[in-house]
Amino acid sequence: MIKSRILTAIAVVLSLLIVYGGWLLTNQLLDRQHLNLMNTVHSISVNEPSEAGQRAETAKVNLSIQEISNILNVWSSGQTKHYHDPYDGQLSMEEAIKAANSGLSYFCNSNILPKELLASDLTQTSAFLYDVRAPRAALTEVNTGLAYSFWSVSMSNREIFINLTINAQTGQIWMTDISTYSQGVNFNGIKALDMMEQYEAYLGLNGGGELRSDEAYAFKSYDNQIGVTVYKKVGESGHYESLHFSLTSTR
Repeated sequence: MIKSRILTAIAVVLSLLIVYGGWLLTNQLLDRQHLNLMNTVHSISVNEPSEAGQRAETAKVNLSIQEISNILNVWSSGQTKHYHDPYDGQLSMEEAIKAANSGLSYFCNSNILPKELLASDLTQTSAFLYDVRAPRAALTEVNTGLAYSFWSVSMSNREIFINLTINAQTGQIWMTDISTYSQGVNFNGIKALDMMEQYEAYLGLNGGGELRSDEAYAFKSYDNQIGVTVYKKVGESGHYESLHFSLTSTR
């Protein structure tokens, strides 16, 4: 009798362990699938798009300087970023990576970036869509509300790291940060003013006011509301170099 009870107790314990183990394994698999969805890793190469494709990428949606300034002020407000899925009218993850790919190729072929980047094998790519406002906030103004979200797209290998901030509605790259230890990629031969002028053309900006520049830095303002900023850093130790260009708010 006692032996029978002991065997029954052991069977109950084993059953509980099997059920708990199955539940734990299922949750781990679900967590892993969720993480993969949030941070999809791709292997891509940067290919040269057609001129028509470049124009289409940069002319998808037009925003006024006032609208751009308002968006940039919200982005730089320090509010917490909220991850969300694309709304209707915003770039999908695939489209955001395509815009990053196309933009990098355009920059390289316009001498904003070294052409050697085209030959770099950027094997890891991640993309996240963010909004710094409360979920679905300000989407009553459909024409500009969707433009407050941005895709953060990162591309890298062991020697190069690139981060691009892409407006989720226009598909334009509004901020670029590049750091590299690669001996084959350097920014010595590209002047900051030339970079700024080519980036200005990419954004479709004309005219402008105040202009400041030297070998490593350039800035130009537009209607005293937004500006284009470019700066680079070239180092000797370890051949570390960095480059930044972006739209900025001047208000």
